[in-house]
Amino acid sequence: MHAMSLSEFPISVLELHTWPWWRRFWNRPPALVRKRCEAWRELLGLKESAGKNVLLNTAKSKIFDDSRRRWDILDNLNRSNFTLRSRFSGLASGAKEAFQSPHGSLVQVTMVPHFECDASDIEGISASKSADMPHESVDVFGAYYIDEQNRYARKGKPPLGLDDASLKELCSHGEIRLLHGRGSDTFSVRAWDGRLFLDNSGGSHHLAGAVHVAKRIGARIHLASKLYLYQLNHLTVQWLLDGFHLVLLPKDLAGQMLWTVKSLVGSGSNMEFPPVLAEGTLLAFPRGSQIAESVMAELLSQGHHDLGNDLREALTAQQRFLTESTALWTKQFSSPTC
Repeated sequence: MHAMSLSEFPISVLELHTWPWWRRFWNRPPALVRKRCEAWRELLGLKESAGKNVLLNTAKSKIFDDSRRRWDILDNLNRSNFTLRSRFSGLASGAKEAFQSPHGSLVQVTMVPHFECDASDIEGISASKSADMPHESVDVFGAYYIDEQNRYARKGKPPLGLDDASLKELCSHGEIRLLHGRGSDTFSVRAWDGRLFLDNSGGSHHLAGAVHVAKRIGARIHLASKLYLYQLNHLTVQWLLDGFHLVLLPKDLAGQMLWTVKSLVGSGSNMEFPPVLAEGTLLAFPRGSQIAESVMAELLSQGHHDLGNDLREALTAQQRFLTESTALWTKQFSSPTC
C-alpha cells in the first residue's frame, strides 16, 4: 500500500490529521492506518459474499406462539444483567469481548399470582398441533375445529352446535387444565405485543371450540391462574440504542465481519440469535466515532438489517399498550407497570 489513492477510503478511516506531513506528502500511511485501510477493503469485499440478508422471523401464524416476538429469550435464564458476549475467540484483539448493561436484564418479568379472565379474552394460545395454520383469531380457530369434528370425527354422535350441550362437552375435555383443577397452565402478556396468551400444555382445539360456542350463546367460561407480564426494560434498551450499532448478519459472515469491524472501530461483540427470533447473528459495536458511523452506513448499504429499529418499535408499542389498553382484564393490574 505504498502507492494508493486516498480517495478509496473515507476520511474517518484515514484520519489524515494524525499523519506526519511527510507521510501525507508521499501518501505513506502509518501502520495502524494501513491496517484500517485493509480492513475497509475487506468490509467492501464482504458485500459479494453476503448472500441472503437476515431479518427477524416473520410469523407463520396469527394466534400461536410464533406470532409474538420473544425478546425475552435473549436474556440469561436467571434474568441477570443483559450481556452482549462474543462467541468467537481469537478474533481481532485476540480476546472475547462482552458489553454488559448496568441496568439489569433486557426484559423484566412480573408475576400476578391470581389472575382471572373469561376464555373469550384469550387472544393467543402457546401450544397447538395446528400452530402452522393462519387462523385470524381464537374464535375462528374454534369454528374451524367444530367444522372439522362435524365432518370427520363424530362417528354417529350428534354434531357439535351452538348450544349448552355442545359447550359442556367441549369444556369437559381433560386437557383444558384450568377447568379441571390442574393448574399447570398459566397466562402471559408480552407488553410490546399486548395480547393475552394462554401458555398451555394441551387442549387448544377444545378450548377454542368452547370460546366459539360461548360467544354465540352468551355464555361465560371463567378461567383463573397465574399471569406473567413481560416488559422490555427501557433502561437497558436505551443503553443499547444509545451506545451501540446493532446489525443482524448471516451466521456464516459473523466471525469474519466481527474481525473486520473490530479492526476498524477497535471494539465489537456478537451474539448468535435463537432461531425463534432470527436465523442469524447480532453484531454490536460502539457508537460515537466517525469511523463507526462509516462502518454502519456501509453495512446498511450492503442490505444488512438494523436491529435498533425493531427495538425502538417494540418499546413504543409497549408504552402504548401499558398506557392506552382498554381491555377489561388489564384493570387487574395495580399500575401500568404492574
